[in-house]
Amino acid sequence: MRDIIGMALALVVLRVRGENISDGFCTDGKCFVVHVDSSSFDAAQLVCQEKGGHLMTVRSQKVADDLGGLLNGASGNFWLGLKYADNQCSNPNDGLKGFKWVTGDNRTHYVNWKSDLAVCSPLCVSVSHKDGLKWTERPCNDKIEGYLCEYDNTGYCPPLSTDAPVSYQTLYGFTAKEELKEIPQFTNGTLLPLRTRHICVEGYWLKAPWNCEVFNGGCENKCVQNGQSYACICPPGFELDNNGVTCSQQDDDPCDLAKCEHKCTTVGNAFACTCKPGFHIEGGVCVDDDECQSAPCEHECINTNGSYYCQCFPGFIKSTEDIHKCKLHCDAAKCRADCDSNQIEQCNCPDGFLLDQDLYCVDIDECEGNFCEYGCENTFGGFKCSCKDGHMPTDENKCIEDFEGSGSSTPFDIFIPTSRSPTDKPTSISAGSLLGIMVCIVVCILLLVCFAHCIMRRLSKMHHYDVDKGHNEIYDFQQVIIEKHSTQQIFPNRYIKRDT
Repeated sequence: MRDIIGMALALVVLRVRGENISDGFCTDGKCFVVHVDSSSFDAAQLVCQEKGGHLMTVRSQKVADDLGGLLNGASGNFWLGLKYADNQCSNPNDGLKGFKWVTGDNRTHYVNWKSDLAVCSPLCVSVSHKDGLKWTERPCNDKIEGYLCEYDNTGYCPPLSTDAPVSYQTLYGFTAKEELKEIPQFTNGTLLPLRTRHICVEGYWLKAPWNCEVFNGGCENKCVQNGQSYACICPPGFELDNNGVTCSQQDDDPCDLAKCEHKCTTVGNAFACTCKPGFHIEGGVCVDDDECQSAPCEHECINTNGSYYCQCFPGFIKSTEDIHKCKLHCDAAKCRADCDSNQIEQCNCPDGFLLDQDLYCVDIDECEGNFCEYGCENTFGGFKCSCKDGHMPTDENKCIEDFEGSGSSTPFDIFIPTSRSPTDKPTSISAGSLLGIMVCIVVCILLLVCFAHCIMRRLSKMHHYDVDKGHNEIYDFQQVIIEKHSTQQIFPNRYIKRDT
């Protein structure tokens, strides 16, 4: 047991001295760790050796697949444990071309060289995710973006729990994921939400408190030894929680001491940390959700901390009906139309624009249509209505008296954009087509005028006939007063006939 404690303490010291570690993974009795730290080949190998390992060897397709998962999302080049140090040129027909692993052998069932050419000088090997994980030869003194270490994962433990979330902190410096099946020895595991703590020793999980010399016995405050056993104690004014390792203020909300990153909820005398919307729990910290992975935006999606926003391509603006969609936009009187490169006759224009014969979108002057009762100002793609002092506009572009008496001497302008349903296609009516439509409208109006004139002439003839046919009848006329809504309206030219 003392040897185990000594080994754990040594690894603790090395972990404190450790470099920037990005990720790690354990499988088939091995652990692989990604270091994002600029280093030469020999300096990287020394760091791996200090923690009982060496630069990573890739001897099978399965390990190559694990390597791809480790470097997914990582940029730059990373050292592998392959080196050529012979004085003669290498043999390109040999699997490893004369290179040897840092373990001193050349056994392998897998190669992935970027070049089949022979080498005649000391070289080492790096890989990058961008380059398809190809083995690339380069001078060993190059300082590249990082390196990968490999460790024997003996004495590992199974997952601490499959029913509750667990936070793993390994001695190799990376936070283990919940789906990890081989938990490295001396890993500190915290079982949520009660926050009970455990340590992996020779394949078994020991519940805190354990030996005070290792990770403070797993205690939050202080660890003490009582004979052959160990216990956690709390400062004055605090009491030990049911998990035996954390402390809470007496007769107070346990969330007061939780120091949760976002939110805290209580479960009896214990607490649980939760995250705000747009985040999830990973390794005990709140990590931002990348909402852009679900492609919610029509054009571009920009992920932000806890949220996201949509951005439109040049020549487009966000739709007012749906912020995820974009619509054509022109900020001038004339803009190039949006045409299909395969079918040039298929062109679209923004709202409030017409397509001309030169495939340009030309702004419509809506003010020529007398849409506004008082003042009208044409804008690109729309128009503005205004009213005189003491009046205010309505939704129908009319002006009514301002009874509230705002006293504003400046006409109140409203913007009335020409718009359509978001499911409709943008207008593509040419100027010639619009002229034809206007001619049709004028012809229809003339026909209606002629028709009304004919009716008036016929009614006039009928009136003369009615007067002439009854010379012997005597008529008396009486003025009629019609009441409507308590207001009398007099019609002096309307009479009724009364028989004498």
